[in-house]
Amino acid sequence: VYATLAGQGFGTDLRHSVFNKVQRLSFGNLDKLESGSLITRLTNDISQVQEVVMMLLRVMVRVPLMLIGSLIMAVLTSPRLALLFLPLVPIVALVLFYIISKTYPLFGQVQARLDVLNTTLQENLSGVRVVKAFARQQHEEARFETANDSLTSKNIETARLGALTMPLMMVALNAGIVGALWMGGIGVKNNAIEVGQIIAFVNYLTQTLMSLMMVSMLIVRLSRAQASSKRINEVMHVAPQIVPPAQGKIPAEPRGHVIFEKVSFSYDAEDCGDLVLQDVTFEAQPGQTVAFLGATGAGKSSLVQLIPRFYDVCSGRVIVDDIDVRDWDLDALRDSVS
Repeated sequence: VYATLAGQGFGTDLRHSVFNKVQRLSFGNLDKLESGSLITRLTNDISQVQEVVMMLLRVMVRVPLMLIGSLIMAVLTSPRLALLFLPLVPIVALVLFYIISKTYPLFGQVQARLDVLNTTLQENLSGVRVVKAFARQQHEEARFETANDSLTSKNIETARLGALTMPLMMVALNAGIVGALWMGGIGVKNNAIEVGQIIAFVNYLTQTLMSLMMVSMLIVRLSRAQASSKRINEVMHVAPQIVPPAQGKIPAEPRGHVIFEKVSFSYDAEDCGDLVLQDVTFEAQPGQTVAFLGATGAGKSSLVQLIPRFYDVCSGRVIVDDIDVRDWDLDALRDSVS
């Protein structure tokens, strides 16, 4: 019960922290991360980490005690039979290493394909009127089917590899029991060991390997949670592209005087490649109506979004009431824009 409560509390706090971080990101950050990916990270990724936390709280005390205790008792019962652990433990370790090294990148690919699926679904639902108006239902169905099939195939590939854990661990367990019975039978024949010691050793051996099986299952879940936690950390460590000035300026009386001085803008804030606007210059006096005409994708909305500083320009200046928008107090600037 307490492990469940602690795990649920952890998931709630983590989800709240990630959501608060998203609220502080700028439009440029959100464009790169994409809404579908953010939805996946806030729901599925956090759920994966939360489940592992609950599993850890349940087994992190019980399993180590069972493992160490049964191992010690097995050695005390029969030091000779305890030599079986020497080949078994490395075999189990190699199996776990192989499965983890293969499943970890696959889990990351599963989450990435889930991002694509959620993004496709989100775009379709938000633009459903446009889709129906232009009779694009079949196109959207094909897009969704492609994303869905891609996610399904990767999930199946990951599940098949992860399913090898239990059979391989059972092979190791049964091999250990067979070895104990074989070595024990020789010892009984030579009067070096008693039948009761063999039975006790097999029980301790089973407990030891069962503990290792629980650890192996936990490690597989950990590899998936690690892939999810990496994606969560990507969001938490993103630096907002729009940084408010330390001492933001606020005009005494906002008038709405807007000036663009040789403004160039690109959605690629790092390299400023593929300019959407280039050397745009105009002035809008207070109370003056200015219209921007152009085809879809010409940059009309992009130009308007520079006034409340949703994005920063690559070159030039956007001036509102004789103050560069980069020097404005950000909250006051956006409160002044209708």
